[in-house]
Amino acid sequence: MYLLSKMKTALYLLRINGAKGLLFAFCSQIKNLMGIRSGSFHACKDLFCGKNGIEIGGPSKVFSGKGIFPVYPIAGHLDNCNFGSATVWEGTIKDGQTFQFDRKKPAGRQYIMEATAMECIPSGSYDFVLASHILEHTANPILALSEWQRLLKDQGVFVILLPLKDGNFDRRRPVTTMEHLIADFTCGMGEDDLTHMQEILELHDLERDPAAGSLSDFKARSMRNFENRCLHHHVFDSQLAVRLMDYIGMQIVAVETVQPTHIVVVAQRQVATLKTVVHSTSSFYLSP
Repeated sequence: MYLLSKMKTALYLLRINGAKGLLFAFCSQIKNLMGIRSGSFHACKDLFCGKNGIEIGGPSKVFSGKGIFPVYPIAGHLDNCNFGSATVWEGTIKDGQTFQFDRKKPAGRQYIMEATAMECIPSGSYDFVLASHILEHTANPILALSEWQRLLKDQGVFVILLPLKDGNFDRRRPVTTMEHLIADFTCGMGEDDLTHMQEILELHDLERDPAAGSLSDFKARSMRNFENRCLHHHVFDSQLAVRLMDYIGMQIVAVETVQPTHIVVVAQRQVATLKTVVHSTSSFYLSP
């Protein structure tokens, strides 16, 4: 059954996107199986050992034992927040003690609510917040980060993974400006925003997004974005990610790119002493 499923997927990709789409999907799967590890993980892992956290979205393979930033096996406890009870990525989700992030650990608390409005969780509840390829799906990233920051204890840590645009379907789009993100925050932009629709439809590389189907399928799905949250509202690079952390007052611990698809940012509410991190100030990462 597994082999048949893979064959059907391959034939679909070949029919919809041609050889290029099939080759890109195949190469992405091979790279995922290689188990590439984030260079900063070992320097930062003491910040997660036995600690309690919450993940926005997920569960995510990148945080599993074979992932690039394997927090799951060393975390003490992990809760989760997702925007709805059914998503494109996770399928059906149930509120309650149902978030199974690691087979060897008890399930965490599953919250179903907007990641920009998590008022039912008290401030200072967690040692860390994880978010893998979530922020680009958020119409108001500064509002989201501010809310996640509220959940952190003193010296609490963010691990934010963002898509490296050259490695995905955003490769033709320009990087969003910091001024634009600030304007979205100032005006209180909501998750029903479709401001970027024209740019997305013109520049989205469908050959690198086989699940989106044809252009008409993609447009129809995008118009229902408030229901499915599939759109990338914004496009990031490492410098923009650092400027965001600096704007909300988080201290950069590490920034790196993990080819071909990830920007990894680790940031902390207060400066902590790390054994192998030489630079830990945001000003260093913001320097030209």
